[in-house]
Amino acid sequence: MDELFCPQCGMLKRRCKCRKRSIRQRNLELLKKVGYKEFLLPLFDTDDEIVLYKVLRPFREKPTEELDFLPSELASCLRKRGIGRLYPFQKEAMIRLMEGRDVVITAPTGFGKTEAFAVPMLWRALHGGKAMVFYPTKALARDQEEKIKFYASSLGLRAVRFDGDSGREERRAVLSGKCDIILTNPDMVDYHLRNTPAFRRICRELSFIAVDELHTYTGVLGSNMHYLVKRLSRFAEFQIACASATLSNAAEFAEELFDRDFVLVSGEHRKGTLHLIFRYTPSLYSAVREIVTALRNRKIIVFGNSYKSVETINLILRRHGLKSAIHKSGLPKEVREEVEAKFKRGEINIVVSTPTLELGVDIGDVDVVVSELVPYGQMIQRVGRAGRKGQESVGVVILREDDSISTYYRTKPEDYFKEEANGYVERHNEEVMKFQLISMCIEKPVRLEELDRQSAEIMQKLQAQGIVVEREGAFHPTAKAIELSRAFSFRGIGDAVKIYHDGKYIGERALPIAVKELFPGSILVHNGVRYRTVELDLKRLRAEVVELDYGNEITDPLYMTIPRIIEVEEEIEEPVNAVYCSIEINYLVHGYIERDVFDRERKAFHYLDEPVSYTFKTKGFLFSAPFPEPADYEDYYAGSFHALEHVIIETTDAITGGGSREMGGISVPEGDIFVYDASVGGSGLSKLLFKRLRRAFEISKTILESCDCGRVDGCPKCTYSYQCGNNNQPLNRIGALNIAEKVIKGVKRKTDWRKYTDVIEIRYFP
Repeated sequence: MDELFCPQCGMLKRRCKCRKRSIRQRNLELLKKVGYKEFLLPLFDTDDEIVLYKVLRPFREKPTEELDFLPSELASCLRKRGIGRLYPFQKEAMIRLMEGRDVVITAPTGFGKTEAFAVPMLWRALHGGKAMVFYPTKALARDQEEKIKFYASSLGLRAVRFDGDSGREERRAVLSGKCDIILTNPDMVDYHLRNTPAFRRICRELSFIAVDELHTYTGVLGSNMHYLVKRLSRFAEFQIACASATLSNAAEFAEELFDRDFVLVSGEHRKGTLHLIFRYTPSLYSAVREIVTALRNRKIIVFGNSYKSVETINLILRRHGLKSAIHKSGLPKEVREEVEAKFKRGEINIVVSTPTLELGVDIGDVDVVVSELVPYGQMIQRVGRAGRKGQESVGVVILREDDSISTYYRTKPEDYFKEEANGYVERHNEEVMKFQLISMCIEKPVRLEELDRQSAEIMQKLQAQGIVVEREGAFHPTAKAIELSRAFSFRGIGDAVKIYHDGKYIGERALPIAVKELFPGSILVHNGVRYRTVELDLKRLRAEVVELDYGNEITDPLYMTIPRIIEVEEEIEEPVNAVYCSIEINYLVHGYIERDVFDRERKAFHYLDEPVSYTFKTKGFLFSAPFPEPADYEDYYAGSFHALEHVIIETTDAITGGGSREMGGISVPEGDIFVYDASVGGSGLSKLLFKRLRRAFEISKTILESCDCGRVDGCPKCTYSYQCGNNNQPLNRIGALNIAEKVIKGVKRKTDWRKYTDVIEIRYFP
């Protein structure tokens, strides 16, 4: 019985406060050791463990390079803006771009990446030809508009913002060719390139394209951007400049995205002192509430990694009397702009945001950034929203006790600064390719020699469906193609389920994620209101919800996932024999669990009267893991492979940049493990992990062997996954660790992928 009681106070260990007192004391000692600041005291006076505290000092904060290398009119233009010197990366980027090279620029927020590409762009425009600057959002284009227009007008050039909010005069200036620089977004260019002949004529004069915030062009948006630039290149030859604050693989990603070679130019700088804190907590929501409450008089941005976490955090903060607001894509433009304006004016001082506010929109001074776990490069982008004028700022990274990667960084916090934020794209997303090839045919007939193998195969399918016709060696659109093109969305692919409350449309969720979030009985939070789904009709793409009273319940789906391989595209032999492939996934939701939002305690099981089924095509990879050494546990082999699948997917948060929520996995008792993109057509995430599998196994091994749970099945810190559709059963941590050790030592099996070209009768564990 002694092991149940604390030897110091004699209380039951689960009620003992000795450990909490010792954690709090260590936190306060760490604050004093690293650099005591009175305003930081509330962040350290906590029962949550402060794993790491670093004070990151300013460095290379002043520009050093003279302007004498520039033509006099360009140097004069910068001086009028108050810029008398440049940072070294700006000078190098300008020189390379003025030599005609394609360049990708990486540097922290607020150090002049815009000038680095804008000056050479203006130089090209002065010598004939037009330039186009792509911003991922209209808000960012508006934010940068004044600066670009200032530079352009100083040189006798005209810059025009061309997006859905542009007025008649601005549109006329673009379509009549009476502007030199077009500030726009990919959605606008996609639409007018396909539908407006006058715009296509303008595109024949393009000589320079700039792509700001390159890191946003991942997944489906990146797939579409790849083909949009390819479509533009059918009308003109141009050079490309890209800029990003976060990407670790910027050149590799730009080359994959645009299919050309790039020169990488980087700058590392910091203007103000940053206090970076890692807080390890059993509850994300309680930790955020405590931090925001303690610093409620400062201007704070809380970054969540998903709609669900952002909505839940905001709901909890408002329940506790804190004046917070949400900022996320999907909200009406006027709502987002109102939040930005109120925060800038100080009418609200707490904003809870998805990554939308990572971008360079001016929202005024920010003192504190609190964030869910993201890679270091992305975290620096987020905390770059604070301290932009050189003042001291605070960045808090929340490490969740129930998250295996958070636990990994708790034991090896310095590894956090080594991991990368990587861009990823799946260029051969068939759903994207179909619409993009239709667009190409509408814009200008497509000759067969223009197409690679995959594009030619898609074009032949379109021809068989009567969407395009071939005449004189070129493909032309039919009326059916024109009709299909009207339904195209540049930002997403596939269908979305519309959500209705009392007959009124309140929002939508894209498939396939909608199946896991809008099944009958599910609880969702939307714009600060809790709802329960009462009906999901996938044929009509409609969900009916009712409003819920106050409560702390959330729901997790119980489901099966059944794979079928369509085509193998690539095979590797190290560290395992694995195949990357086109794959068909069938989701079958058959029930759900209700949990408490704070401690995730299970409250109830529910089974659906009728399962919800949805099938989609995507990309993923398959490998056959070596069997662990024999051991006498129930469901030993199935549990070992299932646990390994969970941990490998969780490692993607360190390897790919927080992508585990956008991926799925399947294991079978025979040792075959699938990892796939949880999006229609594929996003490129699984391909990025496929290329970095050795690192995934190394991190998995560390997580499994360092966890202190001592349990055979593991725990939320090592093997459990809240995405698991089988209620985290069966799992075996010991067997999974043995498999990871074997793989790292070079033990492998041949993967028999051909048996999955049909749906087979076997136990699958999602």
